Amino acid sequence: MRKLVLLSTEKECQQEISRIADAIIMETAAEVMQLLKEQQQNISVLLIEYPSEQKNIQQLIDMINKGHHYLSAIAVLILTDEIHIEEDSRFLGNSVVDCIRKPIYPPVLLNRIQNAETLMNSVSFGEFARMLKALPANIYLKDASGRYVFSSQTWHHLDTGDDPNWTIAGKTDLDIRKDKENAKLAMESDMRILRTGKGTSYIIEEAGDEPEYLQLIKEPLFFEDGRIRGIIALINNVTEQELMRRQLREKSTHDQLTGLYNRTYLDEYVQKLKTQNQYPVSILSADCDNLKTINDTYGHMTGDEYIRSCVEIIQKTLPENSCIFRTGGDEFVAFLPQTTPEMTENFIEKIRQEASSRSVKGVTLSISFGYASVADSDESIVECMKVSDNDMYQNKRRKKQKQT
Repeated sequence: MRKLVLLSTEKECQQEISRIADAIIMETAAEVMQLLKEQQQNISVLLIEYPSEQKNIQQLIDMINKGHHYLSAIAVLILTDEIHIEEDSRFLGNSVVDCIRKPIYPPVLLNRIQNAETLMNSVSFGEFARMLKALPANIYLKDASGRYVFSSQTWHHLDTGDDPNWTIAGKTDLDIRKDKENAKLAMESDMRILRTGKGTSYIIEEAGDEPEYLQLIKEPLFFEDGRIRGIIALINNVTEQELMRRQLREKSTHDQLTGLYNRTYLDEYVQKLKTQNQYPVSILSADCDNLKTINDTYGHMTGDEYIRSCVEIIQKTLPENSCIFRTGGDEFVAFLPQTTPEMTENFIEKIRQEASSRSVKGVTLSISFGYASVADSDESIVECMKVSDNDMYQNKRRKKQKQT
């Protein structure tokens, strides 16, 4: 607890204040200044009796003004009487926030001390809030019902209605956020924090002409008895970092030649597919025919063009919810959620027909296929991939046998 300091030379006043409050008694301004040097952060209120009769009093007040902390300041009150009121009142201003006349009435004095301390702390917090506005991040507070108490920034993703007197205080995310889906996400996470007492961190994408990504870090605030009093949070604009992360992710999970997913993402996708319950899932294996002959005859650049042309037909024909991987030089596997074997056969036939009408360097496109289907979660997707691959190799072998 921060302390009350009384600067007084009168024993009667010292005794009276000591009966009312737990106070540190000082008799000279020099003693108070020394105390401030040692523990200013522990002092909340300085009560000065008859300042006009004290030596070095202005030096003391100047010292307090210069040493104010941003989150806690010292409130200075004057204790005087009718005879000295005019002379003592001239010290009012800056740190000196109130002038109390004798005789002392304990309830009134305690109330004036409390009000002065509250006033100085609120002024100090106001100064601190202005400092926070200089930061690019946004720091905000919410109460125990999820309503805003304070925010250091008013960002463009808030709907202020261009009102110069607009305030965030007392409003919810649904009241102020332009993106209502993100507003619901914010309120849901707040309710979890208030319910569990555990903080969270996540990144959201704000809708707009350009992609914007915001990182939200939220932690609960507690009363001394352990009850949750609200939430303190930090919002950082991480657009540059997030775009870079996504680009790196794109490069690590996608094949550069075709733009399809590569083997790096395959295991992750299979695990995700198991949780989505989109059965039946058909697995389609594909292999570009005659690629070695094309590479040997026309070179690898033409071979790359041949692969891209085959991929273009496959992508155009398969449904939008399918996911296609390049698993080798000319080998591919596609996952088709909610697709029956009969539907898969129809897709294969359409691809074959389209391929037969296209060519590279006079060589007609040709693709060998195999497929298998997973009926429900009891069947193994990995085992089904092996069946599909085996079916594709058998079809490819039969094609070669016909050509010979």
